[in-house]
This record gives sequence, structure tokens and C-alpha cells, in this order.
Amino acid sequence: MWVHSWLGLIGGIVVVLIGLTGSFIVFYREIDAALNPALYASAGPEQIVTLTEVMRAAATADTAPISTIVAPDRTWPVWVVIHTHESEKGRYPNRWTTMVDPSNGKVLGRRDYTNAFALTVYRLHYTLLLYEWWGKEVVGVVGFILLSLALSGLYLWWPRQGRFWRSISVRKGVSFHRFLVDIHNTAGFWALIELLVISITGVGIVFPDVVRPVAGILSPATPDPSPRIETPPPKGTPLLPADAIVRIAQATRPSLTVAMLNPPTEMRNTWRVLFRPEGADPAVRSRGAIWIDPWSGAVVHDRTSDAMSMGDRYMTEQLWLHNGATFGLIGRLLVFTAGFAPLALFISGGIMWLKKRPARTN
Repeated sequence: MWVHSWLGLIGGIVVVLIGLTGSFIVFYREIDAALNPALYASAGPEQIVTLTEVMRAAATADTAPISTIVAPDRTWPVWVVIHTHESEKGRYPNRWTTMVDPSNGKVLGRRDYTNAFALTVYRLHYTLLLYEWWGKEVVGVVGFILLSLALSGLYLWWPRQGRFWRSISVRKGVSFHRFLVDIHNTAGFWALIELLVISITGVGIVFPDVVRPVAGILSPATPDPSPRIETPPPKGTPLLPADAIVRIAQATRPSLTVAMLNPPTEMRNTWRVLFRPEGADPAVRSRGAIWIDPWSGAVVHDRTSDAMSMGDRYMTEQLWLHNGATFGLIGRLLVFTAGFAPLALFISGGIMWLKKRPARTN
């Protein structure tokens, strides 16, 4: 009880903030599209513009290097090209986006993506807007606090035989204190599984090197690769066009849909192509990737589901378990609802703690 109470009092406000922002970002792409309809309004359903044309249009609108290209899907039915602008060392990356209509290649608009409303809420959830002050690590620690609260709460709640349903329902005609206890127990019980999954995967997202050895006990789990061509061809050797990269990727994994692409960089001179299963919830932004030699078109590394161990698949799936997308719309709705549970638990638990204090001091 002492551990549960003080963890809730010390970390409760931050847990509530992360819970509420987490509920928001479960649907942040849908919210962003609703708030900025002109940026996502394609002139027609056809997708006839090639990737080369998309990159050319985006480069004309914004000359900064292209770091990521997001393919059209049901939520964002346009090409979203992310440019990385220079930023101060240690600061959150300065990213801008250019939206390109897939039916005619026209630029629909560009904006400061890092400070857009939806991504600002995302950054609040992920780093508490303290990116340069170990904000991400603080959120990871809060994940441990949430996990401890859930487990200690389960221990304190565990009912005596025959009192299970009474312990997970809110009764009428009881005292205010009993009503608060019922609210606390009921909210904690019905959100328990979701909160455990959210806290465990949240810790894994922030501290993958801590979780990977644990996952590796059951199945090999390897760090994310960044393969490069160690001996590139002579300078001046022509690069394959972006369209060829897409064709090679699609031919390599015909049962999957190309979801995102990362062009070569100075540190990684290969194309990275990320896939999404056909028909998957668009919230599953990617599930597996291949790296392609930009000169020859050879597949340098395969990290799609068929080629990964169960440990690697779990590490890849953590984000989609975290936001519920692994289980489609139902999973996302469950996580969305669970995000409000910390608020109910913090308010009810805080009032219960305050009401007990006078009894302890007398």
C-alpha cells in the first residue's frame, strides 16, 4: 500500500498526462487529416504519379534532404514527403513535410511538421517536450512506474473468495468513500491488461537494449540494422531511379504493400523500404523492411516477418501493440479508452489518500 500510494502521488500527474496524450495519438493521423483537410485532399482516387515524380515535385517545393517518403493509404491518401532541415545539436529534428497529390503530382502544401499540432502532442507523449533534457528517458521511467502501479494495484485489489463481481462494480447507495473505492477498483481492473501491455511496450520502445535481452531468452532478438554497401562502385556510377527501387521491393515481397521509403544517406548508402501487410489497419505504419543496393538493386538485408525470429518480430511489433493497431480498430479503441484510466485512478486514489490523512495524524 505504501509503495502503491507514493508511486501514484509522485508519478501520477505525469502518468495521467502520458495517458491522455496517448489516447490522442492513437488517432493522431486521423485527427491531423481532419484538422488539415486541404493537405490531404487528392483530386481523384487514381495513383498514377511515379515515385520519381513525387520526389521531384517535393524537392522543388523544399530543397532540404528527403529523409522519409510515406505512401498513400486510407488515412493519408496522398504522398507525404518528410524533409530534414538543419537543427541545433541535441534538439528535436527539424522536419517539414510536403504533400503531393498521387493523381496528378501537384504539391498540395508544405508545413513545419515538427511543430504541427498533432505531432506536438505526439512529442509531448514521447518526450514531454524535453527532448534535449532526457525527456524520452523520463517517459521510459514513467513506464516502469505505471507497470509497478498496475502490479501493486492488482495485489491490493485481489478479492476474497466469492467477492469477485463485487470488487469490480460500482454500487449504488454507498458512502462517498466506498464509491471512490469502487471507482478505483473497477477502473483499475478493466484497464489492467491494457495498462500492462502499454507500460511493458512503452519501456521497450524507449529502452530497447534493456528489453531485447529479455525477449532473447525465448527467441533471438538482434539490434536494428543499418546495412550499407562497404565497397560502393566507382564514383559516377548511375543510381537506380526511385521507381525501380519500388518495383524491386514489390517483386521481392509481392504479398506486402510498400508503406514507407528512406532514401540513401551519408551514413547509410542503401534504400530502406518498409512494408505493411495488405489490408492492415493504416495505424500499422510498417511491419518489416528490406534494404536495397541503390546501384545494382540487390537486396542487402531482409528484415520482413518471414525472415525474422520471434524475438525480432516482437521488438518490431512493440509500437503497434502499444497503440493497439496490432488488433485493428478494436485494439486501438481499447488503448484509447485505457488512456483515460490513469486520470480516474489518480483522482479517486488522491481523494482517498487525502481522506485518510486526518485519521493518521490524530
